Amino acid sequence: MPATSALQSEILGERVGSPERIRIEAPGSAPLIVVVRRPADSDAASNQIAVMEALTGAGFAAMPRLLAVTGGATVESWVDGATALAFVPPPGSLDAAVTALAALHALPLREGLRWELSAAETLPAPDVPLYRLGFAASEREPAMAPLAAAHEALLASPFGFVHGDATAARFLLAQGRATLINYARAGFGAQLFDVAAFLLTAGLEPPARRTLALRYAEVRDLPPGETANLVDLAGLVWGFETQLGLARRQVEMLGDDAASAELSTEAARIEQGLRNAAGDHPMAAAIRSALWPS
Repeated sequence: MPATSALQSEILGERVGSPERIRIEAPGSAPLIVVVRRPADSDAASNQIAVMEALTGAGFAAMPRLLAVTGGATVESWVDGATALAFVPPPGSLDAAVTALAALHALPLREGLRWELSAAETLPAPDVPLYRLGFAASEREPAMAPLAAAHEALLASPFGFVHGDATAARFLLAQGRATLINYARAGFGAQLFDVAAFLLTAGLEPPARRTLALRYAEVRDLPPGETANLVDLAGLVWGFETQLGLARRQVEMLGDDAASAELSTEAARIEQGLRNAAGDHPMAAAIRSALWPS
């Protein structure tokens, strides 16, 4: 850049490690807007760089363009859009989001975290401490057997490269388009957890969640009904694990009002989605019947 270039920066958050938006105005050139992303945790920052470089090499389109790597940070193209936590998703954007996840999961990548683990080791423990979520013994005990069976059922679902944190906060949506950001937790895992995480936090009613799960199955060429039912079951397992970590995440968000508000919205949507079925898997039905008897 010429020495006379003007830079304007804005921190997109109030915590250490929040991304930075930079507008660059060089003489004789159109303004360039970039995002500098450097997670506070050094391992997460390294994983962000490695995964974005791998995805760029694989030609994954539903991500910001990686412009540079400098000082342990990625410099990414600015993408217009907002998340489903901030506004009603525009037409075509939700379909684009699950299509992007399907494309990500189809990549033959072995990059990121958890590749040393078996599929079973990447799943939450089957003996979920439901007492920590406020369930009484009379509710917990009949739920334990179907929860253990759910763990086994999910081992038959697709495993491979995943985003690892694919909540609604990680998708920038615009009409007919979705861009997936922040790859600090990407690596090996249960791919239907990515799908469930997005559907549960996007604020969707059960019919819409099922329709999008069917769309994912169609793009991946997976059995549609079986896959949609497994996505709903995965949502229960992923949702309980996420709720158990809520207190720690709330502490991490202290001082960042916007991030805390997003977390509260996610938590409320997960609670609602866990109660309301978007599939017909018998294990999911048994868990819900035990925990939320009608």
